[in-house]
Parts: sequence; C-alpha cells; structure tokens
Amino acid sequence: MPSNEHPNDGLPEAWARNLDRLLTAQMISSRNDNLRDKADTAVMNDITREEFNARLETIEVKMDARVEAISSKIDGFLAAQAERDRRLDDSIADVRRDLGRLGSLKLNIWGAMVTAVTVGIAITALSLTFYQTGKADSSAAASAPPAISAPPAAAPKN
Repeated sequence: MPSNEHPNDGLPEAWARNLDRLLTAQMISSRNDNLRDKADTAVMNDITREEFNARLETIEVKMDARVEAISSKIDGFLAAQAERDRRLDDSIADVRRDLGRLGSLKLNIWGAMVTAVTVGIAITALSLTFYQTGKADSSAAASAPPAISAPPAAAPKN
C-alpha cells in the first residue's frame, strides 16, 4: 500500500513507514482508533470567555475551601501540641521538685544509718560489759566462803 493513500503529513519518515507497514499487514483499519464517528463528539464548539471565567471561579472557591479546611486542621494540631508541651513542662517541674526533696531524703537515710550503727555499737559494748561483770562475779563467788555455814556435826555418843 503506497504511503500517498494515507495522509502522513507531519509524521516523521520512520513513523510513516511503520504506519504503512501496519496498514499493509491489516493490523489497523485506519489512522483513527474509533471506527465510527460518534454524534456527540463529532463537532465541539468553543467555550466562551464567561464560561471559562465561571469555571475558574468555581475551581478557585473549591480550592479556597480546601485550604481553609487544611488551615483549621493545622491550627487544631498546633493547639494540641501547645497543650501537650505545657503538660510536659509541668511534669518536668514536678520531677525537679521531687529531686529536691530526694536530696533531703538522702540526708535522712544517712542519719538513720549512723544512728543504727551507733545503737548497735552501744548494745555490743553493754553486752560485753555485762559479760565481763558476770564473769568477775562468778570467780569472786567461787573463792568467797558461803554466807551461811553448815551447823557443826554432832559427835557420836558411845
């Protein structure tokens, strides 16, 4: 099929050859992919300037509404973040205040430990003293005569 039967105006040479090859192989029936013209797309009229402006204004109003919705969502998010930051700051202040109290708690713990060790040493010293006193008393009691003596034994009568 010669290329002059098909209007290949404006096509590069390589494309025109490929189109001719497809047409000769009967792969496509014509240059148009629609085999039938449809009545509603056959003729289109130009849009007027007023219609075009109205269409643009409609799009602009829709986009403004979308931007406003996104802006309000961002404002809500920022307010929630500010509230979260305030609560976090309060929490950190509470922790710092508790750390200040913990310092005096450490002092109290050390004082109690020193007191417990002192009491333990005192109890040990008293126990040792009482043991020493008891030991001395038992040795003195063994060497001392009894306070009550046994009555003299009577002589047997013969």
